[in-house]
Amino acid sequence: MKKIAFIAALAIAALASCSKSVEDGFKSEIVFQVARHKGVTKADDYKTDYQAVPFGAFAWYKGVNASDNTTFMTNQPVAYDATNNRWAPQGTTYYWPKSGSIDFICYSPYTADGTNAPLPTITEDGISYPAWNVGAHPDVDVMYADKVTGLKNNTTTYYYNGVPTLFHHALAKVSFQIKQSYMSVTSDTGDITSWVITVSDIVLTDILTSGSLNLTLNPDGTWNKPSVWDSTGGTKEDIDLLNSDITLDGSNQGLVSDLMILPQSLTDGQKVTITVTIETYRDLNDGNGPQLVLTETNIPIEGLLSGGSLDHIGINQNVTYTFNITPSLGTQTTEDKDGDGIPDMVPTVVYFDPAVDEWENITVNAGINI
Repeated sequence: MKKIAFIAALAIAALASCSKSVEDGFKSEIVFQVARHKGVTKADDYKTDYQAVPFGAFAWYKGVNASDNTTFMTNQPVAYDATNNRWAPQGTTYYWPKSGSIDFICYSPYTADGTNAPLPTITEDGISYPAWNVGAHPDVDVMYADKVTGLKNNTTTYYYNGVPTLFHHALAKVSFQIKQSYMSVTSDTGDITSWVITVSDIVLTDILTSGSLNLTLNPDGTWNKPSVWDSTGGTKEDIDLLNSDITLDGSNQGLVSDLMILPQSLTDGQKVTITVTIETYRDLNDGNGPQLVLTETNIPIEGLLSGGSLDHIGINQNVTYTFNITPSLGTQTTEDKDGDGIPDMVPTVVYFDPAVDEWENITVNAGINI
């Protein structure tokens, strides 16, 4: 990773689902059971975090005769049924047909009119999200599911029996933390220089907050998606990450966690500006202890969010930025002594470059009478 005023560390997060069915005599009711994906194969029960979040379902019936093909569900809300511990359509009960099969596409969270969440236009081969302002709705976790095709009955795919519903995040999530790269240095002469950094402001500038997204279906049934949303003509905002002054202590100190943002390219000049006051102390080991020798007040430190190898914040990515503040001019080493994944910095020592200018020879043609 490359260090400017911070280091960007990237982690990928995913989301998934599973299902359950109910058999009643000769009829089989269509139900859903979603789960939250934790890794490549592991999924947790979706209701742990999303029990109060219904999702929307679209479905199409494919008959034995093509002329029988028809729409089966249109933006049908699906909610958690606590009595039966399942996810079932609200207001209507659906049963599996005797012949043919059904295809499904789901999205989350459900919305009837697009006011509380983006209402996508969903067809059999595409999902299109209209312009959505993430900054105005920071708590909405926009998700879309894999298309399920050719289903004839409830099936066990994850943990339960039902329509398998594998959700993916459509937005990105970002967390921020800050660290002082070193607190003190003992020189070869035995004196100790230490620094106290107080941070009074941290602002993200020109963050894209609105855009649209179009997903198309690949021949293999997966979604062909861009890495970022289309933010053409979208809005930009500045985001303040600090509520009150903090004094750095050498550890990773959290600022804002799990901030939902629009997936975006970082080539539009998005940056962070951190305002700091730096106090420099020197201990000469003369029994007087550390003495304040210099105060630098309200110094702005800027860095592009594209620092390191991160040129965009992509769909379904969970990004953690660590702002690594050096209290003096310094150089980056290849060591990581504290094991935090950030290369250590060392301060630049003040040296001198002495030289002596040549004498300027002047001849004075003047007589002095004594």
